[in-house]
Amino acid sequence: MEFVTAFKRNELINDALLEQVFCIENSEDFYLYVEKLEAQLELPSDYLMQIALNALSAKVFYKPMMPKSWFFSTAQTVSSAQAGNVVKLQSNHEQRHYLVIESNTKASTLLLIERSHQLDNVKSLAQFGLIKVMNDRLIPVQICKTLKENAA
Repeated sequence: MEFVTAFKRNELINDALLEQVFCIENSEDFYLYVEKLEAQLELPSDYLMQIALNALSAKVFYKPMMPKSWFFSTAQTVSSAQAGNVVKLQSNHEQRHYLVIESNTKASTLLLIERSHQLDNVKSLAQFGLIKVMNDRLIPVQICKTLKENAA
């Protein structure tokens, strides 16, 4: 089986262009994403797998990024920034759902799981796009049954 991500070649490290084997660490991360997504969202399993595969690809192959927190409002209640958690980000235009790919005490790398997110009057992020933000921007999410409408 071959999987193609939504990422551009210049966004990935050079190793991403080599043939890769799905190792134990990759498997652990993949199942962490799947299990956490299933617990938080009601989405079709094929879409959950697609999110998890893009998340794993981002974690393993995406080039490091600098935070771009200025696009988003500070959260009133900050979400737990743990890998696999679904969080929301609020721009001046709209609020969208993201998956935490990886996190440290200050910032998190997030994968957009909805169709798009308008960041400002000019910039938008497409589905499965990545962005790194400071953790004080992460809005907690309860189980979300309406995400189906904006995801597919």
